[in-house]
Amino acid sequence: MFPIIGQSKEISINDQGVRTEYSKPSVSCFYDKEAYEGYLNTCLMLPDIESCAQTKYEMFICDNKNKIRQLEEKSKVN
Repeated sequence: MFPIIGQSKEISINDQGVRTEYSKPSVSCFYDKEAYEGYLNTCLMLPDIESCAQTKYEMFICDNKNKIRQLEEKSKVN
């Protein structure tokens, strides 16, 4: 398996101390690391957690214009 050039590796550590290494996803809307990592945590028991998390992010974040606006505003404050 060859790494895809341009994709950065990220590390998420959840509340239980589970460490997950993942590639920053290419999503169709504003990317929020904290929100994406929340979806990663809901997919830990599945064989392909990154695909699961990206699908959930697209469904619950990218398809919700109000949520996108909230995340964009939150990023401006931080």
